[in-house]
Amino acid sequence: MTYDLVSLSIIMMIAVTCPIITQLIPGKLMPQTVLLLVFGAIFGPFILDKIWVTKAVELLSELGLAFLFQLDVVLSAFAAGFILRFVTPNGNHTLNLKLEGVGYGFLIPVFFVVSGASIDVKAVVANPALLITFIIMLLVRAVPIFVATTLDHRVNPLDPQDKLTVSLYCTMALPLIVAVTSLAVQGGTMHQTIASTLVAAGAVTVFLMPLLGGLTSKLMKGETRLIAPTA
Repeated sequence: MTYDLVSLSIIMMIAVTCPIITQLIPGKLMPQTVLLLVFGAIFGPFILDKIWVTKAVELLSELGLAFLFQLDVVLSAFAAGFILRFVTPNGNHTLNLKLEGVGYGFLIPVFFVVSGASIDVKAVVANPALLITFIIMLLVRAVPIFVATTLDHRVNPLDPQDKLTVSLYCTMALPLIVAVTSLAVQGGTMHQTIASTLVAAGAVTVFLMPLLGGLTSKLMKGETRLIAPTA
């Protein structure tokens, strides 16, 4: 019980602090999900060892995963869920808002913090080649997206620089990576080292892609202004 209370208290502190830090960073360059993972890794068992992934913490993390992918399993996980669904078959707007507040304000941050606590930072640092390989593989995902938007013969309002920016943003898949690797490690089909490196690569892309997208957009628009004929 002590481990549960300590771990949940630290996780709650991180969940409250990260949005504030994100707003204070100039230009909002650090996404909140990345901060949650970073703090989770710092306070996790591989560094400070202040967050213990107990059964209670795992339960809240799994509920956060359900909210993250909008799975209707949060209410059904409890007997009250069946009753509420029977009483309000068409849903209740006020109730849904309250549940979303709990989910997005607490359960989803718990999921990311717990996922960060599962990252073996030393293993990631010890194998930088694997980390770089995963980052490159994620970047490659931008190529087919850019080609698809370019070959689309329908009326497309996007300029070439906007297509490139959209393609770079579409390479980010951190929530999906965190969810899949967490399930794979729990199922024994993936080693923790590989999962840690994949999550770290996803976090790097979430931090890096907006910067690259904004930079390429500015550069290409600047070149367009230089090429455009002057009156």
